[in-house]
Formats: sequence, C-alpha cells, structure tokens
Amino acid sequence: MKNLIFTIFISICILPIHTKAQTTTGVDIKDLFGDLTARHIGPALMSGRINDLETHPTNPRIIYAGTAGGGVWKSNNAGTTFNPIFDDYCQSIGAVAVDPNDPDNIIYVGTGETWTRNSVSVGDGLYKSVDGGTTWNKLGFVKSERIANIAINPKNSNEIYVAVLGALWSDSDERGVYKSLDAGVTWNKILYVDQRTGCADFTMDPNNPNTLYASMWEFRRTGWSFDSGGDKSALYKSTDGGANWNKIHNGFPKGKLGRLAIAVAPSDSKILYTVIEAEEDLKKGLYRSNDAGNNWKQLNNDFGITVRPFYFSRIVVDPKNPDVVVKAGLNGSISRDGGKTFKDLGNMHGDIHDIVFDIDDSDRIYAGTDGGVYRSWNILEPKIILLFLQ
Repeated sequence: MKNLIFTIFISICILPIHTKAQTTTGVDIKDLFGDLTARHIGPALMSGRINDLETHPTNPRIIYAGTAGGGVWKSNNAGTTFNPIFDDYCQSIGAVAVDPNDPDNIIYVGTGETWTRNSVSVGDGLYKSVDGGTTWNKLGFVKSERIANIAINPKNSNEIYVAVLGALWSDSDERGVYKSLDAGVTWNKILYVDQRTGCADFTMDPNNPNTLYASMWEFRRTGWSFDSGGDKSALYKSTDGGANWNKIHNGFPKGKLGRLAIAVAPSDSKILYTVIEAEEDLKKGLYRSNDAGNNWKQLNNDFGITVRPFYFSRIVVDPKNPDVVVKAGLNGSISRDGGKTFKDLGNMHGDIHDIVFDIDDSDRIYAGTDGGVYRSWNILEPKIILLFLQ
C-alpha cells in the first residue's frame, strides 16, 4: 500500500513538469516535426554474416546470398555486384532455394538463421516468389523460427520439402521435415521426433528424388547455457519420398550425438559425407559412406573439422569430383583426397558458413563468411577476393 501511494505521489509531481516542458514555447510538437516518427537505426543484428549461398542451376552468373540479418541479395554478374531483393520482409534468413524446373522465376526463402549462437534473430516463415524475386508471398511456417533447408524435386516443381530447425530458446511442435505436393499450398509433417529436436540439415539425392537424408538435432539454448545433442539426435534416410524413415548409424560413435551435417556427392550419390558431434573427442569429426549410408567410416577429426559444430556444420562436395570436399569452419577446410586430409580454404574474413561451386567450373568457388561473400578463381592455389560486404 505504501509503495502504491508513493508511486501515485511521484506521478502527480512529475506530470506538471512534463506538461510545462511541452508547452513553454507555445508550439505543439507536431508543428515542429510534422509526421516524422522515430525509427530504429541499430546496431542490433549481425548484418555481415552469410547464412546460405545458392546458385542458379543453368546460369553461372546468378548467385543468391541469404544473410543473418540483412535479407536476401542477388547477383546477376557472378558476384561483381549484389542487389537486395527481400527488404520488405523478415531479414533473418535460413535457406534460399531455386526451383530447378523454373529457375528464372520461382525462388523460395526460409527465414530464421540456423547457426544458433546466442545473438541470432528469428524468422517468421517460408516465402515464395514467382517473378524472380520481385514480389513475395508467405506460405506458412510462421512459428518455425528457423528453416534450415528447402529441397525441390527436379522432376516435379509441386513436390517440395522444408526442413524446420525450430525454436532455439523453448519447446516447439513446429519442427522436423514437411512435404508439399501442391507447390507449397498445403503441407504434411513427414518426420518429427519431439519438441526439442529439429531438422538441422536435409538433402535430396540429386539422381533419385525419392531418396532423402535428414539430420535431426536435439538442442536448447538458455540465458546461461547451451545444450547441443542428446539421445534423439540422429541421421535418417528415406527411399520412398519421406513415407518411411530409418536411422543410418552403422559405424557411428556410441552415446549421445550432437549436430550432424549431411552431403551427397552429385557425381556419385552412393558417396555421402557427414560431420558428427560426439561425446568422445576421438570419435567426432568427418565420416564417409561409399554405399549410400549403409556403412560409415571416420576419416578425419582435425580441429578445423570439429570446431563449434552448432555454428559450422556445412559440407559441400564438388559436383564433378566426389573426392573434393569443403567444410565450413573458422577458416574453412578443403580436401582433395576424399576427406582424408584437409587444408585451410584460403585467406579471407573468418568464420566461413557456406560454400558453393560454380556450375560450370569447379575451380571457381564462392564462400559466405561473417564478413561477406568471397570468390576464388582457383581452389588448387586459392586467390580469394571479397565480392560483397553487406
């Protein structure tokens, strides 16, 4: 009661002072500033970090960059210049996908950054453009917070998969793998574990769209800790378009697993790579399968491969050579012997999060980092230049 009386007394005392300050000159505030209103000018977001890079499937000059806090950018000249195409929507981007059947027009954007440090922003769903990124419509997933991947059947544009990582700070039912058979109008959840386990990585066999791989990750961040991994983390495979799923863990480490990346070699889809976060230090690292996931063998657990898996879990395979593998990381790592040995990717801004190969020339690669997009003309002797600093 005493506190209530004190609060009322202070409010009464302050009110005349505030009113006098506004009316001393006899000029109304709106007369001075008109319709001008305050707006947030930051800084508040990690604007330089690149979350996802995507290329046009037939035009090597077109590149898309999805950023941690600056929306989606498009280049029409192989990275010489970039233009924003998503300014009016959520600026935290998780995944960008180009429809391989109509790449000049149909683009999907899943919002919500997926490299789950404590400063990430949330997304607000899935968007689609049918005019090359000029206009956008939302397709749902408004409570997803983070969309990790989008995959489109190269033989059927109506068949789309969305991998939802989900909420970082709380339980959520909107996690797992979803499938649409009508180009995103309606969705069915086809793989779900529980409220703490989301889909961290997802890929489709480029030679057989019915074969799918999904990495499920149990995780939770709080204001004072971060739990990465648990009994529910696993790597799944489906051979019937997601109707049925099986774990493919033969050769995996024992115990609880953390975040797992997954990549299929486009030139030989029996060859798979995964990077595993495991309880035992000697058992974590890069694993390879030569039989489409039936068996796995550990090849490398160097620091550059295993560092901060919640932040660096992207693997990319050269589309023409299954033994050339690139792993995201502090400096990025590249192997030319099928994952047995790695070297740093090259001299550029630290924290590499994604890499794409030029569709025509595998010597030319693009890297998305915490400081923008870089390009190398020759990965055998990397000469890397900065293309885009947001």
